[in-house]
Amino acid sequence: MYPGRAYPHVMKKYLRLLALAAFALCLFAGRLEASGLLSPKDLPPEARLDLAVLRAAYPDVVSGMAHGADGRLALVLADGERLVYDDGKVRTPEEAETNPDIRTMLAQVYPLGPADAASSRPAKDFDPGRRRVQAFFTALYGHSEAEVRRDCENVRFDGHGALFSKRHGAAAALSRVGERLAALRPAHPEWRKVLRPFGGTLSWRVIAGTQRLSMHSFGIALDLDPRLPYWRTERHPETIPARVQAFPAEIVAAFEAEGFIWGGKWAAFDLMHFEYRPELVLKAKALRGEIRLGE
Repeated sequence: MYPGRAYPHVMKKYLRLLALAAFALCLFAGRLEASGLLSPKDLPPEARLDLAVLRAAYPDVVSGMAHGADGRLALVLADGERLVYDDGKVRTPEEAETNPDIRTMLAQVYPLGPADAASSRPAKDFDPGRRRVQAFFTALYGHSEAEVRRDCENVRFDGHGALFSKRHGAAAALSRVGERLAALRPAHPEWRKVLRPFGGTLSWRVIAGTQRLSMHSFGIALDLDPRLPYWRTERHPETIPARVQAFPAEIVAAFEAEGFIWGGKWAAFDLMHFEYRPELVLKAKALRGEIRLGE
């Protein structure tokens, strides 16, 4: 017997559910159209990947991409703010660092894994992670020192406290790094020369020689021993490749496993510096085929 005749109330229930589902889909499609958000499949491959890694790293902040009034792609944040993804400009290395768009910020692929003879000698101006769109990070972590500090917590790291942002999993990630290193530390007393004295974390300040905020301002960067080589002050840069390769690989691996990048892999080397940049680590893993990001 046709089930609709035997159980008319069941069929009515299913029809109501179907109608509600259809209404919800129409409503969602209407909102998508009204917001101007593009489907990932309609984006160029590079933009599609960049959107995927940003959504994976910051799902509560990144909504999607849309065309701006000039026809250029923009990154749309959850609060409606739009940041230029690709303005079409050809930048010099200096311009890429001082005034990048989102595409430029993500263009250089961070080299995951142990430093070797090749990666310890990066090409001039190869500094994945140093090109930063400041408006993106203020949206992520706070627009003022007070706002950033409000969302920081004291993380246990190498026997002392380290003030780090709780937002987007940063503090939790640093805590896991600390646990990894604590388990390995007894077998490596030589690490003391790298880990101590501790250089610090949160510090609302600009990068030396610029007007741009340091990642320390947002509570997502950590410096180990401040006596480690830094490109502005190092008097013997010819020694840096060997010192990069001699840096404890287990320490770098512990940080990278939790979404941090290391300044020792930059042409503008900064061996003491680690910063929480899960989007860069995710992009590197995706391009290596280690992960597949959903759309």
